[in-house]
Amino acid sequence: MFRDDEQSARACRALMATARLEGLWTNEGPTLRAAELLDAGGGPLSSGERIVLLAAFAFWNGRGGLRLADVIESLDPRPSEAICSLVIAVKRGAAGVDDWIAEHEGEQRHAS
Repeated sequence: MFRDDEQSARACRALMATARLEGLWTNEGPTLRAAELLDAGGGPLSSGERIVLLAAFAFWNGRGGLRLADVIESLDPRPSEAICSLVIAVKRGAAGVDDWIAEHEGEQRHAS
């Protein structure tokens, strides 16, 4: 599980970055725009971006409604790997999530 909301928010922001959507999430949680997009079923987002948004909300508060079939059928490998590996990290506890965040935040810095 996540240690606290801050750790959960950082993980969700790193996850959102896999779809270049990190601006929709802060280290405190989702932005108002992210919540609006969720309520609008993804609005103008591509199908892959929508799936990542749903995954982030699923991790954040369970509201995402993400279906595994969406990940399998529609998502590119990088965000698919991030979602699946974050599931495993959460099952390993807060230390596992810390490791996941370090790896994925590091990828963001190298991609910039």
